[in-house]
Amino acid sequence: MTRYRKVAPRLARFAFCFVSILTGSAAQEAQAQEFVVAPFNFNIQNGVYKPASTNAKALAEVKTEILPQTFMQKPDPNLFLLYPQPGGILLFKSNSLKDLTNVAGKLTSPSMAIVDTIFHNQVYVQKSANGEDYSFDICYSLLIDGKRYYTDFRPHNFAAFRYSLVHHKQLFMLASQDMGYDMYADKGYPEHFHIAVFDMQNGGIKTRFISEELPFRYGNEFLDESDNVIKTESKAEDQTFRIEIKGLNETYKGVWNGKELKHLN
Repeated sequence: MTRYRKVAPRLARFAFCFVSILTGSAAQEAQAQEFVVAPFNFNIQNGVYKPASTNAKALAEVKTEILPQTFMQKPDPNLFLLYPQPGGILLFKSNSLKDLTNVAGKLTSPSMAIVDTIFHNQVYVQKSANGEDYSFDICYSLLIDGKRYYTDFRPHNFAAFRYSLVHHKQLFMLASQDMGYDMYADKGYPEHFHIAVFDMQNGGIKTRFISEELPFRYGNEFLDESDNVIKTESKAEDQTFRIEIKGLNETYKGVWNGKELKHLN
């Protein structure tokens, strides 16, 4: 996904942190990868990255639809939410995203996905009167129902918040995209929030509800329990669950009753 942020230049921290690098066909075919490939790439080029996964012409031509994953036997720690734009997103057979013959199909509905590899390929910058606009060539390798796909459309992670709703036997989760800052493409600054609720079934989870994007801008760098910006209240008498997320300038309030989400703002 392309992201533009008008920001003042920062001094790059020249620290390359390679968790692991894929080598050989065996690694490419692995079904349980846990890799980050070149998380920082400071060979910044002039220009703008145009995402392949949202190519409107290709989306109109592709007829093959990839079914979303709505059940997972055992929740994976690398579980993400892939929430397509209107009209869908393209998923590819390999990380050669500019080759349209490499398209596996399009995803048009929200799906569970296990993201196990992130290719940080290239950072692009365009100078403007307000500073510099960065865009990113990032490829995500992911599994949907055990099948591997590749995309440059940014998935939402569930790192911020999850809560078990005992009365409803459900798992309530908050999904967001880490938007990052400057040339750091996915480091903090979560935005574009969705609430996802899953039915808990014999140790597995099944999608019950995924909200549209919440009417809320967070604006802060981090979102975790230690920041104390999420407040919740579970009421046994009416079996409702209330959540409040306090952002930099905005606050989101909502209530879930087991079937519907109501915005309270």
